[in-house]
Amino acid sequence: MNCYFYAILKMTQRVFAGMFGIFLGSLLCLMEFPGISLSAEPFPGQPLELNGAEIQQWTAGEWEFQAETEFSEKDAFFKVQMDVTFSSENGTVLVMPAFWDGAKTWRVRFTPTELGIWKFTTRVKDALDTGLHAKSGSFRCVPYSGEIELFRRGFVTTRKELKYFVYADGTPFFYLGDTHWGMMREEFDSPGPHAGDLNVEAHFPYLIDRRAEQGFTVIQSEPIGKTINFADGISQSDIDGFKSMDRYFRHIAKRGLVHANAQFFYPSEMLQIQNDDAYLELLTRYWAARYAAYPVFWTLGQEVDDDFYGKFSREANPYVKVCRWLNQYDPYRHPITAHQENTSHTSRTGIGKTNPSIFQDVPGHTWYATQWPLPLSLQVNQAIPRDYWQDGTGKPAILYEGLYAFLWTKDFGARAQGWRAFLSGMFGYGYGAADIWLYQSTYDMNSTSKHDGISVVTPEDKQMKWPEALELPSAKQVGFMKDFLQQRQWWRLVPEFAETTRGVGEPEVTGKMIFSPRNSNVFYCAAHEGKERFLFYFYSRGTQTGTLCELTPGTKFTAEWFDPQCGKLSPGEELTVDSSGKLELPEKENDEDWVLYVKKI
Repeated sequence: MNCYFYAILKMTQRVFAGMFGIFLGSLLCLMEFPGISLSAEPFPGQPLELNGAEIQQWTAGEWEFQAETEFSEKDAFFKVQMDVTFSSENGTVLVMPAFWDGAKTWRVRFTPTELGIWKFTTRVKDALDTGLHAKSGSFRCVPYSGEIELFRRGFVTTRKELKYFVYADGTPFFYLGDTHWGMMREEFDSPGPHAGDLNVEAHFPYLIDRRAEQGFTVIQSEPIGKTINFADGISQSDIDGFKSMDRYFRHIAKRGLVHANAQFFYPSEMLQIQNDDAYLELLTRYWAARYAAYPVFWTLGQEVDDDFYGKFSREANPYVKVCRWLNQYDPYRHPITAHQENTSHTSRTGIGKTNPSIFQDVPGHTWYATQWPLPLSLQVNQAIPRDYWQDGTGKPAILYEGLYAFLWTKDFGARAQGWRAFLSGMFGYGYGAADIWLYQSTYDMNSTSKHDGISVVTPEDKQMKWPEALELPSAKQVGFMKDFLQQRQWWRLVPEFAETTRGVGEPEVTGKMIFSPRNSNVFYCAAHEGKERFLFYFYSRGTQTGTLCELTPGTKFTAEWFDPQCGKLSPGEELTVDSSGKLELPEKENDEDWVLYVKKI
């Protein structure tokens, strides 16, 4: 983490000439910021005692304000609503709510999206406190100087015409998530009881650092283990819980990972407060105020689309209101979703006997966090991914929750889920492994699981601790998948059932893929870009593949095999379409899962 130290004179010398001008400008700047301190680190710790700092683009600055009034805890949360309006020299205006941080302290966190001078002014509803209201200041946004892609390209977002996430500069974003439903149980300052012989200072930072090294791009978390009680407002003791939570958000951001978080509204707790709209809106505002300046996806709550398995009313689901409010208070309009129930219960439109999503037309809802279990013993049922692909608004669908490694599947299933998701048009995958997906879990630990139709996961298997799970072969293998797909512009591929593809700033390519497997025992997923290239994931036992049809006779292709277990790519083999327009695909080397890439020469 870099720290930046800047003198006030740096600002004023640009305006005033000579020593008198410098002195006068410094005096005015000091008068402008009474009771305010600024942190200009990318991920702030203790606020600096300087003002007028330079802040790198796409990294968070933090300002501290001291109230003059002694507010009670209740009034500090319920009555003092402070907004800070940030204006760039290019005319961009972003309004960020500030948050009470205990005692007489309020803070605002803000990430500049444009280079140049930014100015800010504060406003407190009803001007309740002169120490907070009508304050102003400025800072300079300078280019990001590091190597982390997230801060070079900007916050990740969605665009209506696309079915995948992109950075602010339009570059496609590869969603590879690691699941931490019990993030706040994970020790931040010690190795914890499960570290074993692993010589680390702290569990959570080590785990996040390693996942970043392995190529993960997203951390998926739930609020299990938090020390904050929302039953009676936010108190000083809750503030301590938030300050602890800040460290987790900050470290995730520091490593260049996006945080798909649902930190406030766990469904069982929401049941107690769902009918108090005024309070619920203030909590939502606080959530945005505290964390919107970090690279986040809002995930609302676990399995609350459509109704947390009947515990909420479909007609008055409180998370619908939370979605609207988050969209209102978050100036960056970070992507919002509601973690969906299992696809046997909920799909996008309610195909089969499922319920439809209740968030399809809710303002701010921009992606689907699906829970799509994929058995290894069957051909993929494409009805589910087709339903999401045909959304029509371009909302990405992500395999947000599947079968976790060494809970319900093993390494084969954990890597297979990722390949099948991406080749089925779900351009993202939330991986999960024992003792990480839910740290110190007791859930389903005493039974033998056969959820994927092939693996047998015993209670002994499930006792795996996080240091071993962190280095599972499948954790590396999903990284191989990411690298392979990135190199082949995965965003231009469409699933077998679709026929139109368009990348960022690229023309449409049309053409239906026609593939005939050798027999019904060949299980696969496939994607294509018109008639130019084809990508297959074969995961059934045996070596047979199939035939591509309706191609131009005499056309030549290269075929390359990729081993998803070790990341090895075979030399290309040249193939020619026969006179009937068919291209016979080569057979697999063995009966393991393999990836085949076929490209027109």
